[in-house]
Amino acid sequence: MFNRLFVNLIIAILTLIASYIIVMSMLGITVVFPLSVVDDGGISRLRLESVRLATLGTFAFYGVMHLLWGSKEVFPVHFLKTFLFFLSILGAITAISGPADVTLVEWVLIVFFFGVALSLQFTTAPKYRRYFGRK
Repeated sequence: MFNRLFVNLIIAILTLIASYIIVMSMLGITVVFPLSVVDDGGISRLRLESVRLATLGTFAFYGVMHLLWGSKEVFPVHFLKTFLFFLSILGAITAISGPADVTLVEWVLIVFFFGVALSLQFTTAPKYRRYFGRK
């Protein structure tokens, strides 16, 4: 119970931050995740490349799932954890491939997003009640 409440709190906070960043962007102010205002063009290459690759990776994942098993409903939290896994894994690969301009804050964000994705994975795992056939 506590795990689900904790994860819901993290999702609520991330939702508020994302909404704030969207509103500020519409007002012409660029804000990046830990609520830092940046000058135009000041977003690091790692963040831009990580988000781009995570979006494409998530699209490819759901495309393969559709081709293999057809269309089926997916809960929004499944999309969120898939995107966050791709964001952290591809972000780490991008950071390792170009370590000269990667700061400690970037690594902390990669670990944070991986932790959120992992906690979502554990708290939203299906609970199988029927272990042996029908009742």
